[in-house]
Amino acid sequence: MRQAHYTAAASTSKGIRLWLEGQKLEQAGFNAGSQYSIQYLQPKKIIMIELDPEGARAVTNSKRGGKARPVIDLQNKQVAEMFNDGDRIKITITDGLLLIEPHHEDTSKARREAQFMERVIDGGLQAASMFTGGGVSTEAIHNAISSLGHTSRTAWVAELSQKYVESAGQNCSAIDDETVFLLGRAEEIERRYFTNVDLLSFSMPCAGFSKAGKSKHRQDPIEHSGTALFPVITAIQSANPAVIISENVTEAQDSPIYSLLRAELKRLGYKVFEQILDSTHTDSIENRRRYWLVAISDGIAPSELHLPKVAPSGRELANVLESVPEADWRTYSYLNAKAERDKAAGKGFKRQLLTGSETRVGTIGRFYAKCRSTEPFITRTKDSKQRLLTPTEHASVKCVPPYMVAGQCSTTAHEILGQSVDYRQPFKLTKAIFASMF
Repeated sequence: MRQAHYTAAASTSKGIRLWLEGQKLEQAGFNAGSQYSIQYLQPKKIIMIELDPEGARAVTNSKRGGKARPVIDLQNKQVAEMFNDGDRIKITITDGLLLIEPHHEDTSKARREAQFMERVIDGGLQAASMFTGGGVSTEAIHNAISSLGHTSRTAWVAELSQKYVESAGQNCSAIDDETVFLLGRAEEIERRYFTNVDLLSFSMPCAGFSKAGKSKHRQDPIEHSGTALFPVITAIQSANPAVIISENVTEAQDSPIYSLLRAELKRLGYKVFEQILDSTHTDSIENRRRYWLVAISDGIAPSELHLPKVAPSGRELANVLESVPEADWRTYSYLNAKAERDKAAGKGFKRQLLTGSETRVGTIGRFYAKCRSTEPFITRTKDSKQRLLTPTEHASVKCVPPYMVAGQCSTTAHEILGQSVDYRQPFKLTKAIFASMF
């Protein structure tokens, strides 16, 4: 017979008290009057109670509703040194033996906080990312930590697309030769590969949350992206990071998936911070509004975390434009005709035809290379021809270092960038996290 019983230490006027009673004691042989010995293993905070005919203590005979109920009541200096009021504890019951120890989740919480503080001081923070894509957010977080004088490396990354993660492996300085690549659906990755880290970042698939994604896939967030929550929770429990950073489209904030995630994070002992960030916080040319969730283990969490807005610099799109071959300029008459049809139908879709004088451009998506009608095009006055932004220009409007897509064809580069982030958002947010903690 073996049972695990979870309860909490309670405080009384005489100090901390542990109270065990009932049938579970009888089943383990601890009947009323049975003698037992007790050991307090201080370093590990384990109390071992063992049936012992020569033991100095005996199980108390108590009654409830006229029925006998054996009781073991512990209240002494040793218990008070091991546990505090309200501490969760685990009692493992086997024949003739009771083991009382801290709850495993509380032990994990204490371990991650101590490890994080030690590694911040001594160097060598371990990070990981899920749904990594081309590694833009991973790179931003890494560089932000480095800019504050700390060191970090990426222990593992999880990503479905081989071409994206290969690009990250080539271009992301946060990834080294020892980084483990977990390639495949996150839902299919075994728990044991989510090894211990200090910081975990992730961006669950956004298509199910966004308005455009719902329209295209005709599925709600749970149907399209819901299963991604399970490996995220598994990774958090297994890797036990002290700091968690998550990004998604703004619609995700009010979704059932993120409601469940926030609830579980709080249950696990994290303090959760949330903010919608856009170009008013970063002064990037692309105005990419995103929802950010930060969870910090509450023993080391600050009282508040908020990224302030910044004064606009007035930097224009023209400052990042390159010279391109004449062949890149086209008429795109079919897009112009579509725009006229949309206007006549009252659909509200408009083309973004830009001259370079703009200080802000709209969001550029993953399939930008397909020349979609509502995304940014550069136009010139002499002949009204148009072109897409180059990958370098696309990176620049997001403040992404162009080296992040080095060696990639135009289509892949735009895909990596289009489903990535405004680089300054995770960079500035990570700096704010560390500044608030130290």
